[in-house]
Amino acid sequence: MIQRIQTLFLLLTGICTGLLFLFPAALIDLPAGSAGEPVLAEFYTHKYLLLEAPPVLIGYNWFSLSLNIIVVALAVFTIFCYKKRMLQLRLCFINIFLMIGLLVLIVIQVRQISQPSGEWHFMPGYGLPLIGIILTWLASRGILKDITLLKSYDRIR
Repeated sequence: MIQRIQTLFLLLTGICTGLLFLFPAALIDLPAGSAGEPVLAEFYTHKYLLLEAPPVLIGYNWFSLSLNIIVVALAVFTIFCYKKRMLQLRLCFINIFLMIGLLVLIVIQVRQISQPSGEWHFMPGYGLPLIGIILTWLASRGILKDITLLKSYDRIR
């Protein structure tokens, strides 16, 4: 299990998507407040923060929080399915689709918060699921190589 490179890729996928809990995915410029100053808010996958002297919690984000937890758990669970390679391959593809869904969900939720006259910008945390998608794809390629190698050994016998 540890000797396989796809284990490392899947572990790094879990770490990258787990870091999304710590880093903001987007910065939202809300319309000006009562003092005429622009109001900034950070969007995390689990909460919205209003950036003031002490950060103020606007609300929780349950949909992207649950999807992010599922993506991290699935990446870690896939590591331990090393004896069932076809299942491991399917779980990798499911995880890729869930990470794409997480990226789309983040964009939809940020656009809903910034409507009608707010602007928003992606933060570096938005790139973490993209890195996770690439790492999971690399892990699935390693799993496919293992499957073809084992099939070739079965032909030799």
